[in-house]
Amino acid sequence: MSVPILYYWAPCRVCQPVVSFAEANGIKLDKRDVEQQAPYEELLALGGDTNVIPYLYANGELINGAEACITYLEEHYL
Repeated sequence: MSVPILYYWAPCRVCQPVVSFAEANGIKLDKRDVEQQAPYEELLALGGDTNVIPYLYANGELINGAEACITYLEEHYL
């Protein structure tokens, strides 16, 4: 299974639970901070909105919202 990509903003309180969940459960994430131009443009190209992060991109799916991201990680990576 490929490493899921997390589009997030490092200081974001909404994003932090996803990062913490992944770390606590040994799930490797490719974290891409949307404050940087390249990840910002990648997320827009996938159809995401940088104003409503976090987004998880895994197995061809774009998942939005901390709860949805955590649920997806639980179901597919644990």
